[in-house]
Amino acid sequence: MKKITCAILSFITMTQLNAQKLQIDANLNNVPNGTTVYLIDGMSNKITDSSKVADSKFKLSTKADNPSIYVLTFSGGLTTKLAVFLGNENLTINGDVNKMDAIEYKGSATQDLYLKYMKTLTPKIQSLFADKSLAASPAGANSKDSLAKQIELKESGLTNTTIDLLKANNSSPVSTLFLIQTANFVTYIKDHIAELYAILDGPAKKGPFAELVEKSLLTATLGKVGTVLPEFKQNDVNGKPVSLSSLRGKYVLVDFWASWCGPCRAENPNVVKAFNEYKAKGFTVLGVSLDQDKSKWLDAIKKDGLAWTHVSDLKYWNNQVAVQFGIQSIPANFLIDPKGVVIGRDLRGEDLVKILSANLK
Repeated sequence: MKKITCAILSFITMTQLNAQKLQIDANLNNVPNGTTVYLIDGMSNKITDSSKVADSKFKLSTKADNPSIYVLTFSGGLTTKLAVFLGNENLTINGDVNKMDAIEYKGSATQDLYLKYMKTLTPKIQSLFADKSLAASPAGANSKDSLAKQIELKESGLTNTTIDLLKANNSSPVSTLFLIQTANFVTYIKDHIAELYAILDGPAKKGPFAELVEKSLLTATLGKVGTVLPEFKQNDVNGKPVSLSSLRGKYVLVDFWASWCGPCRAENPNVVKAFNEYKAKGFTVLGVSLDQDKSKWLDAIKKDGLAWTHVSDLKYWNNQVAVQFGIQSIPANFLIDPKGVVIGRDLRGEDLVKILSANLK
């Protein structure tokens, strides 16, 4: 009887221990044997576990303090990346890396909701970005008015859909993540983030994404149009300190970006265009990078032709200036006048050129 009791207790203990860890069991076709799969924490960008693939199968595990985003990446020539939103639960993944849309995820309610958000919002976001890109290009010059109305309608539709999802899933941290993400490019959500955050409750107000929103709310007035942007200093690509005040007397775009940020890289040509057009009239850019890898940072500067001053402490989201200014998503920017007063923020596409043309004759 004692042996049976011990066996039962041992089973219960092991079950409890398993439930306290994030575990992934995957079976993915077209992943070569011997490929290393890495489980990367999406917030810290650090590897939390790795595993070798054998007969298309692999296992990964880690301890999650709170449900959060993790990314699965592969060694070798596979560029596939799988994003999962998990806490300490068991997730099974089945499918084919060559058929991403058909991959099945089972065992996690947060992952199910993450996929629902992605499926619902991604087409709307892509359509909105396509119109904004067209409006900023020469090809859209003759239809700017109609495109502006179309963009307004699409942004309104995206806003309403996002708010509906937040209300329907107000206790999930997945909702908190998408509140942060959409606030980066949807004006209404950005301007009303405090009241939208108030919709959320319970687990949605715990963990890394809730902390980001709350930090953002605390620094909401910092960098507001009409205020002086606070001083900061950080090292440039050669390790020499550069202060914001050293650029006083010019119009300066303080641009937060990173080599790994797709939207940032897509926006860079617009910044390059404005820089080339107005640099002789007293305009410059100060790039603040949220990179970790210096070589990738320098390579992106070269590839994108970013011929202005760049600074970084290579601390990813813990970049001291980004933390100081409450930057929760990138790209993000502040345009200041020669006295250091903010005259525009989060300017995209032609918006930067418009405000510069009005101030620099």
